[in-house]
Amino acid sequence: MKAAVYRENGGLEVLSYEEVADPVPGADEVLIRVEVISIEGGDLLNRQRIPLPHSPHIVGYSTAGTVIAVGEHVTDLRVGQRVSAFGETGSHAELRVVRPDHCWVLPDDIDAAAAACVPVAFGTAYEALFEQAAVTTGSTVLVQGVAGGVGFAAVQLAAKAEAQPTRQPTTRSSRRDR
Repeated sequence: MKAAVYRENGGLEVLSYEEVADPVPGADEVLIRVEVISIEGGDLLNRQRIPLPHSPHIVGYSTAGTVIAVGEHVTDLRVGQRVSAFGETGSHAELRVVRPDHCWVLPDDIDAAAAACVPVAFGTAYEALFEQAAVTTGSTVLVQGVAGGVGFAAVQLAAKAEAQPTRQPTTRSSRRDR
């Protein structure tokens, strides 16, 4: 299969698109035919700084695609289901292996490109709000940036939890005001 890989940390110059061995799912894993990927900030940070777990290292966290094989212990997913999936590595390839608890079955009417972006943004926001900050109904939540995926997800998750938004006054200045 084809995949985006690197063998050492660095900039764009270390990336290559090449033929690598097809992954094989273990007993507790699923094999996905990748339809779309999500490019995340962590992809860049990992390539620049994080020691490689193995070489060649296949880039990427999030993807959406179709389950084409399941391990013998997997009972909650089946071949043919469309899923959004997350894993530490491997999304930037034609095929990838992930744990079934890192997959979310997609309804037929969901766009795969949109679904591929959900695991990292919503997973990060969920962890920040509920695991780190222990947000509950009635908690006050301030999200300082809603322009990106994590901020956008945090606002939605906080609203779903019936947390109370806090409003910051907007200050605008111009040259005339100075």
